[in-house]
Amino acid sequence: MADCSYHPGKEAVGACVSCGKMVCVACRTELQGKVYCPQCANNLFVLKDNIQPAKVETVSTAPAMTSVSGWWWLLPIFLTWLGGIIAWAATKNRDPKKAKSMLIWGIVLTFIYGIIWAVVFILFTAGILVFEGM
Repeated sequence: MADCSYHPGKEAVGACVSCGKMVCVACRTELQGKVYCPQCANNLFVLKDNIQPAKVETVSTAPAMTSVSGWWWLLPIFLTWLGGIIAWAATKNRDPKKAKSMLIWGIVLTFIYGIIWAVVFILFTAGILVFEGM
């Protein structure tokens, strides 16, 4: 076989598909099963002055957070768990963290309001019993 075009005396293992020069194992660049000489391989990968690299746009996978009105907090305050669910469903895509907070507060306020009503009921019934005894 012929000698390498870049290293005379070394046996060539193939010919460049672009220019036809013979290349040895040290000089060859194989790309998609095709053999290239060092010069043609560099020409494939080096950008010319008038060629601009393609611009790559990055796509964010995080949800876009937009402002959520404070008026949504009225639902969990007045409607407790039901208001929390409604506020969460309406705002979860705009601000997931705030939506989760509204849902949690709606559930918490359900228990707090229940305790308050139980205390009021106990005091009212105890008050009525006290007035009846007089």
